[in-house]
Parts: sequence; C-alpha cells; structure tokens
Amino acid sequence: MDLHSGGRWAVAVVAALVLASSCSGGDDETATTTTSTSTTVTTATSGAVATSTEAPFTGPVGALTGAPIADDRVGAPAIVLKIGNNDGKSRPQTGLIEADAVFEELVEGLKTRFLAVFQSNLPEIVGPIRSGRSSDIDLMAGMSTPMFGYSGGNTIVLQQLRAARDAGLFVDVGLLRTEDPYFRSTERDAPDNLYATLADLPSDGAGSPSSLFTYGQLAGSIGAEVGGVQVRYPTTFGRESTHLWDPSLGGWIRIQDGTLQTSVVAGVEVEVAPANVVVAQILYSTSEADAASPQAISIGSGPVQVFTRGRVIEGTWERSSENPEWKFVDDDGAVIPLAPGSTWVLLAAGEGSRFATAEIEVLDSTAAADLLLDARKTATS
Repeated sequence: MDLHSGGRWAVAVVAALVLASSCSGGDDETATTTTSTSTTVTTATSGAVATSTEAPFTGPVGALTGAPIADDRVGAPAIVLKIGNNDGKSRPQTGLIEADAVFEELVEGLKTRFLAVFQSNLPEIVGPIRSGRSSDIDLMAGMSTPMFGYSGGNTIVLQQLRAARDAGLFVDVGLLRTEDPYFRSTERDAPDNLYATLADLPSDGAGSPSSLFTYGQLAGSIGAEVGGVQVRYPTTFGRESTHLWDPSLGGWIRIQDGTLQTSVVAGVEVEVAPANVVVAQILYSTSEADAASPQAISIGSGPVQVFTRGRVIEGTWERSSENPEWKFVDDDGAVIPLAPGSTWVLLAAGEGSRFATAEIEVLDSTAAADLLLDARKTATS
C-alpha cells in the first residue's frame, strides 16, 4: 500500500476510534537503509474524543491526552519524532494524525517543522522523518526521557543533542544511532522519503511520560465562541497555518498554505483535526548552530490563545526548567483546561523575535466556514 495517497481523500469522521483503540539547518544525513514501496498504516484516530451520555470512563487515561488509553499503552514511553513539513514534497505525512501532541516550530525560510509526540497510539509507520534542531531540546524537557527519532543534523546540532542525551534528557533512536527501524521509500525523493517503523525503535532507558498539559471542564462561559485561527508569516514564501472548528468532529481542522493538512490512514488522506490548538507566542533568537535558523525559546512565559471546544481563551503560557509542564492561565490567573484528546501547539514568533513576527488572526464562524469549504473543494477537484 502507498505511504502517500494518490488522491483519495476522506473527511476525518473517526472520533470514536479514540475510544475503540483503548537549530539548525543542515542537510539530513543520507540513509543506508532498506528501500520499500509497500507499507501499511493499520490504525487511525482523530484528535477529538467522542462525547457520550453514558457513565464516565473509568479505565486508564493517557498522560499526554487526558483521554482513554489501551491497557498495553499504559506506562509506555513517549516517542518524539521530527516530521517534515516544509512544502508539498513532505505532504501528506504518514501517522501524524495519531500523535498525542504536535509542536510546530519555525525553521529557516519562515517555514515550519513538526515535533510530534506519540504514546497513546502507536502507528506502524511515521514520516517523513527529518533533521533535528536545537529548539527540540527544551521542548522535550518534561517528557520523562522520551525516545527521540530524527534523521540527523549539522555538526553543532548533533553536539548539542549528544550533550542532552548524555544528560538523560532523551534516548537517542535517531537514524545515526539505529538504522534498522528506518527505510527510504522509492515513492518520494530524498530527503522527504525517510520513514520509521515505530515498533522497531529500541526503548531501553526510556521513561514513562507525565502530563504535558492540564485537562478538564471549562468553567461556565469562559472565553468566546470562534470559528478558528490563522497564524501567518506575511512574505511570499512564509508559512500560513490555519485551524478551523468543526463541531461534528469536535476538533480544529488544519489548513496549511491554503490546502488541507492530511495524514495517510490505510491509504486514504484523512483531515487532521486536533481537539485543542494552542497558539503560544514565544521569542525566536538566532541558533548557535546556524545563523539562518531560528532558535525557539520555549522556557519562560508569554501570551497564549487556547482554542478548545469551539472557544478561545486568552491568557499566558508559563514553563520553567524546574517545572517544564505547559501551564496556561487566563487573565484572572485560573488554569485553562484542555479537552481530552490531541493537542497542537503552534509556537508563533512573538514581538522581539529575530526573524519575523507572526500575524495571528482569530476567525469568526462565517470566515472559517468559507475557508474550509474552499479547501475541501480544492482537495476533491
């Protein structure tokens, strides 16, 4: 089966499956791995959790989602993978929809790359896998020694990652450390053709993750109803990331640069629609590893907009080296709880950043509906 669809596309009405399944630049290193043209992705989940009038779930809950989790995933280590997202050559991704959390980082050229975290679900294949960045190190703090898979990096980034690994921040399961779980597909060109077989990644030394976010019910009518959000870097080549609320999915459908962000599930491109979207304004400095590469400063605090359950709540994000769990508080200092399910954190360049400042626009329901209609028309034309 193809790793990426030849045009088949489907709306991601698969929320119930969640319950049922319970920096630097630098070229990527060349892989000397087995070529494959036939791979199967066997499972799929949406980012939202199905709602029900039945009694509350009493089984195990995932630390990284606050949602029901299968018994065999309880206590399993988190797998953190660097996933390509630069342009159409890296899309659609495989396995991305099954990530518990995704961090979208600014990289060189005002494009973005994903740091995806898997624990509740273990897709068979994930990719394309790309090179690491200096920004990844602080983002992995608080994940309790996760496994980190990436394709390589430049000399300085590799030195930084090696130091973080030796300090016990993560277990290195990158291509340069363990080749067997990786392969290059003949259906794409390098460097966007490297994939990882997750079950084959060695887990020795990895820990069991603790919570990254706080989950729970929203208090009263906190926040405001919205249709979505758009984060853009206004240049001819800059990234535009959009998330639009779809109440039928209970998630925020993602559109990137005007086209639907999809993930391959059983040979079909499925819309990506996480339950929560967090737009955290952070500072980007210049990476010590590459003067053209942004360095995300994700320890500290700054403005935040939390999009959950069709609403937006504005406030502040807080995170320290001593307590690296992400804390979102409203203007009154109360914690903003997320809906159980997957969470995407868009690390938007705030004022004072070295390379650019993101433009953030909250969309009303009419504007969001128009954008989604146009994107779906394009996808099916």
